[in-house]
Amino acid sequence: MNFRDVKESLVALILCTFGDLITGVVMGHSSAKFGLIPALILLIPPSIGLRGNIYASLGSRLGSYLHTGRIAPRLEANPLVLKNISSSTFLLLVFSVVNGAFAAVVAYIMGLSLNVENVCIDLILISAISAFLSAALMIPATLMLAIGSFRWGWNPDNLTAPLITLFGDLITLPLIFVAADAVISMETTYKAYGIVLILVTSLLLLFASRSEMGLRIVRESMPILAVCTFLQFGAGAILGGELDKFIAIAGLLTVVPAFLEDGGAMGGILAARFSTMLHLGLLEPSIKPQKDVLLNFGAMHVIALVIFSLVGVIGYAVNVMLSLPTIPLIEMVLVTLLAGQLLMLMIDAMSYYFSIISFKKGLDPDNVGIPLITSFMDVLGTACYVVALKVFQVV
Repeated sequence: MNFRDVKESLVALILCTFGDLITGVVMGHSSAKFGLIPALILLIPPSIGLRGNIYASLGSRLGSYLHTGRIAPRLEANPLVLKNISSSTFLLLVFSVVNGAFAAVVAYIMGLSLNVENVCIDLILISAISAFLSAALMIPATLMLAIGSFRWGWNPDNLTAPLITLFGDLITLPLIFVAADAVISMETTYKAYGIVLILVTSLLLLFASRSEMGLRIVRESMPILAVCTFLQFGAGAILGGELDKFIAIAGLLTVVPAFLEDGGAMGGILAARFSTMLHLGLLEPSIKPQKDVLLNFGAMHVIALVIFSLVGVIGYAVNVMLSLPTIPLIEMVLVTLLAGQLLMLMIDAMSYYFSIISFKKGLDPDNVGIPLITSFMDVLGTACYVVALKVFQVV
């Protein structure tokens, strides 16, 4: 990783940190709503993660297409791009339905909900409606970011994963609450119409994805996203298990989105870079990482020191300004630093080995690495954060 890569990655991650703290503020202020609708907290990590998984992968594929000359760096109705969009949107809608159903079941098992059928319908609609709304914003943002950065001489691999996940974070949580308010006010008949509309739209998107490349994206992404869904509910379950403490100290929730998404973004940067290197023949897919790989790891750990310190400092400042219950500044920074460096050790291994193993198996690393990493980051990052809080006896 050269100085230019460090600079581009650092800029993107700092933007992510500030943007994700806006999501954290929404989350902290909504802690009372989680008390009224506890199952919603289970839906948030997989919903946020799903946007990042699907559209960061789309951005990574676009970056690979641009680097290899398969598409021109301009906005046009390219069939390759259109098939990517329809496949990605199909996956978003299908797994939004899965997320809603799974959240209802997990909420029932954890005792956060008593009526699994009614909650299941509501959460499916909330998840799907917010997915529809987010797709209308995420698709043009992904295209403009990947193509625009390439045209301006920036490396899309350094920007698409962190900035797309940032944009997904910023819009997902508000859209979930907008969708929740709409669904709660719906009559039962309109809820049934909504379920039918979701099924019809899914079939139309699958039909639009018909091509060898489009079906490959769906085929390779389906099992990966299924694993991701399971993992991301682990993050929701960890937060749900400590819900009473997070409600009591709402400021602890403020840094969660920034912490998780910065970790996922750093993993996404490494995975996107390794994928491009593999496609261009610059990286040998060997079990032992090469020197260039180790240098990438070291540079990202240094970047992590800056980013996770910033998460703690800004998170504390936001809590004080908004009068949210929080912990002392030094303690907040130490918690985010400890949790962040623990997380980076896991990111190193996953970003490299997910990329080379998928490549050796004949799969496109762009479809595998980023979704798996960001999903593992949700559960592992949440676990690291809770462990760090326990080390400093906060919870």
